[in-house]
Amino acid sequence: MEKFEIDSNDDEEKLEYKQSKKKKSKQKKKQKNKFFLPIIIISIVAILLFILIIFIQKIFNKNRKNFTPQEYYNVLVGDIGGIHSRIRLLNMTSNISIAPIVVQELNDTTTSYKTLEELITKFLSSIDKEHKPDYAFIGLPGPIEDNCIITLPNIPQWESYNGTELGIKLGFKKLIFINDFVGDGYAIQTNLVEKKDYIVLNKVQPKKNGAKLMIGPGTGLGMGFLLKDENEKNGYYTIGSSEGGGRDYAPKTKFDFKLRNFIKNETGLENISLETICSARALIFIYKFLHITENDNDDYNSKVKREPKLAKKIDGFHNYREMNKIHEINSELIKKGLSGECQLSKRTLLVFIEIYGEIAGDLALFTLASNGVYLLGRLTRELTPLILDNTIFMNHFKNKDHFWFLLERIPVYLIQNENIELIGITEAARRFFEENEN
Repeated sequence: MEKFEIDSNDDEEKLEYKQSKKKKSKQKKKQKNKFFLPIIIISIVAILLFILIIFIQKIFNKNRKNFTPQEYYNVLVGDIGGIHSRIRLLNMTSNISIAPIVVQELNDTTTSYKTLEELITKFLSSIDKEHKPDYAFIGLPGPIEDNCIITLPNIPQWESYNGTELGIKLGFKKLIFINDFVGDGYAIQTNLVEKKDYIVLNKVQPKKNGAKLMIGPGTGLGMGFLLKDENEKNGYYTIGSSEGGGRDYAPKTKFDFKLRNFIKNETGLENISLETICSARALIFIYKFLHITENDNDDYNSKVKREPKLAKKIDGFHNYREMNKIHEINSELIKKGLSGECQLSKRTLLVFIEIYGEIAGDLALFTLASNGVYLLGRLTRELTPLILDNTIFMNHFKNKDHFWFLLERIPVYLIQNENIELIGITEAARRFFEENEN
């Protein structure tokens, strides 16, 4: 009897145990359901968002006109000057660490062509179908607005163009015009190497994030500036073009006044601009002026010898729009001046460097270019030996009364790389691809 009662209690305990186990199992299932349900909902939402992002990206890419992201691009880049033009066909990528490959190149005189279109068409005709460029970036010596050439003052025989329309006509996906000094602004932001690409004229520490000034006498007097944009995620400078070479020249000394009046009489111009007195044509003006005033009491004009053949060419020259002839005469004048073969030519170069220094100093004050003044152009490169041989340029650069101490703190760089303009246009192209791929 006692045994039966014990067994009965055991059965009741077993039953309670089973019921408790089932209850716990149900509770675990409820907890699992509570846990997995949010995960499932989050997963579904994430998938829907992913599909939505892909859909938006497809619409965005569809609306990116005439641009198809790819690893390498066939690109035409051009540096058009008043005298010389250089065009290259490049195979390039947007990766700054991968150097562009030069596939083909054309060097020619600008005046050999009646229009820019004719020049580009000639170059395109020599390219095989495999390397036909889809994009073109052209640097030009004049103001550009909304991808249109406003004017080309030193290539007056050429007509103006709308870059978009010309690009379509020539079969490009995109043709972009760039002011030549904006192109230089891109170039000086690349990894230029001291002594190879530029020479430091004065050992002064540049001020980080300060403004930069560009100036360069050539067919005209080119100018530009760079300002740091602290909001720019890539740390790039904002580049500004300028037509400041067209402003009036302000003479300071008796000699300056006489030279300006001589140029007015020689050319018939009412106003003498900076680029008239500080450009390729200015060398001939200065040479003539020094010769005809050599018997005056001016310190500049003690009697000096002239090289007869060069003197004959310069005395008989009066067409100051004939840039090819000016270039030819200047090449000889600079060569004979640097070698000392012609004393008057050397005097001419020294006076030109004085004027160049004065104008550069004025502009450095105007922009407070504490991060550097960059002297650019073929004429600067040719005159570099004479600039380095003496202190004339820097003396006149700093000769600004009580502001001389500001100018002493500004570094001056002489750009020596003859490909600097093409380097800049190429960098502009690279940034275009970089921006459109992201």
